[in-house]
Amino acid sequence: MDMDMIKAYVDNFCKCLNLTDYLGIIVYGSYVGGRSNDLSDLDIMIIMDNYCTMDCGSIMIDGLRIEYFIQDINRLYELVRLQIDDNDPSHLTKFATCKILYDTDNKVSDFINYACGLYNTKITHEFSDLDRFSIFGINNRIEDLEALINSDSFYATYYVVLEKIRSLYISINGIIDLPLMKIERLYTDREYASKYIASDIYNLPDPDFINLYLECLKIDDRITMLERIRELYTYSFKNLDFDANNFHLKFTKNAPFKV
Repeated sequence: MDMDMIKAYVDNFCKCLNLTDYLGIIVYGSYVGGRSNDLSDLDIMIIMDNYCTMDCGSIMIDGLRIEYFIQDINRLYELVRLQIDDNDPSHLTKFATCKILYDTDNKVSDFINYACGLYNTKITHEFSDLDRFSIFGINNRIEDLEALINSDSFYATYYVVLEKIRSLYISINGIIDLPLMKIERLYTDREYASKYIASDIYNLPDPDFINLYLECLKIDDRITMLERIRELYTYSFKNLDFDANNFHLKFTKNAPFKV
């Protein structure tokens, strides 16, 4: 779908919702990035000024599903700053890869340039006691898997633990997070990943981690799956100065000490 067709859909969308007096409109996602398929929807954001709510929704326009957000521009500035403060620029990908359809007084362009500047700032992360506690929790869940080896809940617990390992590994190593529903494609198709991430400073996890993770996705006999997830756990945290079976952590809390 070319930009003229996208613009026609967006114009019809604005008429349906009677949207006027906006600062600008951006489009992002699979149609803009050349990654669309029969199940893709068109992602758009309408940027307003002094807009007191954040609206979102989904609507069919001429047979095409449109998912939309209506955001206040000042709130967007706050949101992107918070994401960088949290060392999680993944949600800024939409701004780094978007196309601007409408822009009043260049205010949307100014925001996109600001968001892209933040997006292209390398994640920094210090291995913290919270990370150590998370590794301890994962270690315990893997032990729980042994007890669940003959239980129907084995698979649900297994994939929850697998995602916890992946999320913590990328956080500790300053790797950009990615949508779970796209992980397998992103880890196996470098060209697709390059278009999706759209930044020279962000890399995928190292090949050994990716191979171990992809092996863990396979449904096999439970003993084999347990062995694979143990191997991924060991690989992910082996270079860290932390023994999940022998440690002491102290967390301070401000009064009142509520649990």
